[in-house]
Amino acid sequence: MLSVFSARAALLAALVAAPALAQSSGPVLVWNDEFAGPAGSGPDPSQWNYDLGGGGWGNNELETYTNSRSNSVIVDDPLATDGKALALRAQSANGSYTSARLQTEGTFSFKYGRLECRARIPSGVGLWPAFWALGSDLGTAGWPACGEIDCLEWVGQYPSQVAGSLNFTNYNSGTALTADYILSSGVFGDAYHVFAVDWYPGEIVFSVDGVVYEDRKQSSLPAGSAWPYDQPFFLIMNLAVGGNWPGPPNSATVFPQDFRVDYVRIYALPATPPANLVYPPDAPAEVTAFSPAPGQVALNWTAPANTDGAALTGYRADRATDPAFTQNLVSTTVASGTTYVDTSVSPGTTYYYRVAAITANGVSVPSAIVQSAVVAAAPNSHVVNISSRARVGTGSDLLIAGFVIGGTSAETVLVRASGPALAGYGIGDFLPDPELQLYRGNNVIASNVGWAADGDIATAANAAGAFSWGSAATPDSALLVTLMPGPYTAIVSGASGDMGVSLLEAYAVTLAD
Repeated sequence: MLSVFSARAALLAALVAAPALAQSSGPVLVWNDEFAGPAGSGPDPSQWNYDLGGGGWGNNELETYTNSRSNSVIVDDPLATDGKALALRAQSANGSYTSARLQTEGTFSFKYGRLECRARIPSGVGLWPAFWALGSDLGTAGWPACGEIDCLEWVGQYPSQVAGSLNFTNYNSGTALTADYILSSGVFGDAYHVFAVDWYPGEIVFSVDGVVYEDRKQSSLPAGSAWPYDQPFFLIMNLAVGGNWPGPPNSATVFPQDFRVDYVRIYALPATPPANLVYPPDAPAEVTAFSPAPGQVALNWTAPANTDGAALTGYRADRATDPAFTQNLVSTTVASGTTYVDTSVSPGTTYYYRVAAITANGVSVPSAIVQSAVVAAAPNSHVVNISSRARVGTGSDLLIAGFVIGGTSAETVLVRASGPALAGYGIGDFLPDPELQLYRGNNVIASNVGWAADGDIATAANAAGAFSWGSAATPDSALLVTLMPGPYTAIVSGASGDMGVSLLEAYAVTLAD
């Protein structure tokens, strides 16, 4: 932030040592906070400290910073990556303002790498949200000698514009090295955006949503100029109100106002930037392939965890008849979504697939290779009844079974996890409290602990010829679900951490109308 800081008396005794992050061929996540705690809770105290109080903060600002949940709180937000975000909230009452300022001095610092946050800006004149970093020698060198990296600064007078800046000796406040990024349409408060700084030895690159708008190099400065960006820095994020800059709120600025932060991530980077200063996305993950019907192979995957801030523009699905992808290679562009059905395949043939992600900054390396043999059976094939028994608990002591719904239409399936019901069949060491979860890919789509003598489940079990659990509401678990074609995984664990034998069953059932 472009304001004056008084030097602290000394560095915190517990300041974390921060050597340069290990070099990598591309961005590698080394530290993050996704702010995924329960709604109403605060930021993780093991990662974030509070700067508290008022006094203007060297800029005659109006806010008083607090550690109250009224000023910093985890909130539900459907626009956030995981549905949760940290709200730094400015409040107004009786002519005074409160807000929050968080920092990682003493908990985390780093030297070189990417600073990245996904954030949604508030709206209103007089507001000043920022995501930035200060040199860890602030307490001894003072500001601006310690150095400052402003990854994101926004002021309400310019709702479509953000700034990225470097402040250090001879280049600070009005003479800081700074540049602006201006949206082509809309304002920053309309949606979340990704703000990033890629920090290399002797070079610092600023971007918004994967678009580079500023590149600062030590070599471009006059000989002998200070360059404090060769030491550890710690993180800061805050929402300021008023001050010499940007000025006070006006009558159109309403409170409360939120600066919402979806996540903060730090990545290790190579020692030098790529020629175009940007990176392609990571590869898609959790790729699966199966044949739901003759002449079809269905692919599913999850989006890459990191896209260098750029929006995904599609995927490329490669198919071949050998795992080296040298025979009969066919590449198909998938414009959107994370599924693709290949209909140009021959029944009885085995194919190999891989998927790459695409952004404006490039194409990822391919995903892990998966394979599928195209079914030659009739399209009305359905799941085969399965059963599996094991000693089950928690951690890695799980009972796992997979099955595939074939054909082209949905099918009703009964999945059961027996524990106490086994006692009537001579098994004394049964799992007392089986918990049943059903997955599609990496997502839990249904779960149950205790079937509660559900009448529909009892009817389905009878129709499928499953052994009887009786009418009592035992702690056994069951799911009666209608599933679309595709692969599924059922997992049984101990709900309370106990160990014991459990039986997992899956039945295709047909229920009378």
